[in-house]
Amino acid sequence: EQLKTRRETERKDAIRDGFLADPDRPRTLAEAITPTGTCPDMCAEFERLERIVQKDVWGQETREDGTPDEARMVKKFRRAAAGIDEQLPSDLRPPQTLRKTCDYLFDELIGNAESLASVHHFVWDRTRAIRNDFSIQQITKPADVEIAIECYERIARFHILSLHQFAVQEKPYDKYDWYQEREQLDRTLLSLMQYYEDNRDRVNIKNEAEFRAYCIIFQIQDPIPDLEDRVSCYPQHIKTHPRVRTSLDLYAAACNILDPQGPLKPREAHPIAREDWNAFFKKVESNQVSYLMACVAEIYFNMIRKQTLNAIWRSFRRQGNSADITDFSLDYLTDLLRFDDFDQTRDFCEHYSFGFKETPDGQ
Repeated sequence: EQLKTRRETERKDAIRDGFLADPDRPRTLAEAITPTGTCPDMCAEFERLERIVQKDVWGQETREDGTPDEARMVKKFRRAAAGIDEQLPSDLRPPQTLRKTCDYLFDELIGNAESLASVHHFVWDRTRAIRNDFSIQQITKPADVEIAIECYERIARFHILSLHQFAVQEKPYDKYDWYQEREQLDRTLLSLMQYYEDNRDRVNIKNEAEFRAYCIIFQIQDPIPDLEDRVSCYPQHIKTHPRVRTSLDLYAAACNILDPQGPLKPREAHPIAREDWNAFFKKVESNQVSYLMACVAEIYFNMIRKQTLNAIWRSFRRQGNSADITDFSLDYLTDLLRFDDFDQTRDFCEHYSFGFKETPDGQ
């Protein structure tokens, strides 16, 4: 009760002093107030006690005996919704605290975990809350922007690595959703690119080429293929960077001809495409592609494989004739499609109604 009373006093003081918008007073956009966080901890005191009372303390926030450890509690992501009060300055973590939280999540929690899967859901949720705190505060000071860029880059790498590590048939844990992982990577990269573009002349941006390369590969299935226009706006040193050039090679080799694309509607598939999928896989296997670039490219492996099967079918089909295709053995297709074993190749091909049978000579 004391905390609730203190919280209401803080809200009134923040509104009076102009640090928080008055919900009962309409404001123009020009009068909008951007809150500034004051929370020195990874999780605000009020949230810690509220979640302890509500028994909403996650396993990563407890001691060995199962009791809550407030020093290990990290702010939980909460969606904005009608009826929920605006967050107070004491709820929001300033950039320095957000960087400290990132250090804890990535260096200590993941670094000491038995596996990524055992802590992934916790880190996934808490990094989302970190991005939300940055977004609400709309930071502009150069030193704070540098911290934001550093945190967003680390969060993006976390999502990229997770997409690769969990690209398996069985879920790493019940709540894992590969598509939500991809969605959060998309949002993280989008915000990061905005930081780059808005602050290019104000802060030292060290890793832009690395993340531009991820973005280029990530757009292979973009429904509005405007990559050339985007790249033309990059600074010269980014456009000519080896990572960016390599990612453009991957994008060109993977050219998506299956999905309808715009910007005009109805969208249509590309009538002409390079369709050099062997070059795509060879590039991925080369030392020009970093580990994380390969992880992003892996998102589209099955799309490339599907296009390869489609090309094989179009090359060999006969009008009104379902003749067998004997030019492609299981061994050859396993190598062509870059699967790890014959079973993966067979399962993938059978999913698209391609079958295998022995030839008269036993192959």
